[in-house]
Amino acid sequence: MPGAAALARGLCVLARAGRSGVLDVCAARMQAKIGVREGRVVAMRVLPDDGDFLGDSLRRMGAWDERIFGLPDPGEPVGRWALRVGATSAPAVSLALRKQLQRRMARLLGVDPPEMRLTPGASEVGVPALDEPPQTAELIVGALRDRAAEVPLLWARRRVGETLLVLTPLGKELVTDAVLWPDEAAMVGMLEHGAPPDVLLAATGGSSRALRLLYALRQVGGCAPPELRSGYATLLRKTRQVRAAARAAELLELPGGAPPQEARRALRKLAAAVHPDRFGTTAPAAIRSASHEVMSALVRAQNDLR
Repeated sequence: MPGAAALARGLCVLARAGRSGVLDVCAARMQAKIGVREGRVVAMRVLPDDGDFLGDSLRRMGAWDERIFGLPDPGEPVGRWALRVGATSAPAVSLALRKQLQRRMARLLGVDPPEMRLTPGASEVGVPALDEPPQTAELIVGALRDRAAEVPLLWARRRVGETLLVLTPLGKELVTDAVLWPDEAAMVGMLEHGAPPDVLLAATGGSSRALRLLYALRQVGGCAPPELRSGYATLLRKTRQVRAAARAAELLELPGGAPPQEARRALRKLAAAVHPDRFGTTAPAAIRSASHEVMSALVRAQNDLR
């Protein structure tokens, strides 16, 4: 989702700077005008029209008095008219507008890498604006959740991959200001230090909600493999072999019947690539743990082949 990554980064930059104006987003299949006030998204208008009407949203929420009939005056927003005639309440309109904004953001996150341009100044885009807009990170994470909800769990798990993952600066920004469920928060806490997906998901009790958030963060660049260091690929390969209970000769990459001195040489060669000292004290905790685990297994394998 390169388009999602670019849009999320752009909105976070505006949030940090507290900018106001209209952000024009142009992609091959969709265009949008996003009203930004002091760094927060307050309104969004999309083309082609998505048919997501406020009145329909209020009815789906059960927040519309069906005894009220009529139409708003020309140019009068539906929400303002509904309040004027008593068809709904102000809190219901505010909630419906927030939900509508999140759905439109979810749709926009799925477009091709967009071109973006901010016109500083007023945030008016021709649709009603929220008086109390959500935090930018909360809006993006909510929209990512909406998109991930449509993805089959097996596909999401496959796309997450098997490699160690850590939060990127974008990911830290998103999850710091977003409201997380307890299972999501448990996973995010481990992501700060780095962990493989199986460990992350096991810590959440196999939560499908946590898996979908992990998938969403992975797709938007909110989490990624740690910066590659010399020996990282070897460490990952050996970790998989250790956990698959590989034979000693296979673990040391030796042919069957190799003499003991070959085992010692193989151990020294592999240790040069995967020893904890190769990764340093600043490496994620999961990498240091895997390095100790692999080194212990390699030493046992060398002893078994004496």
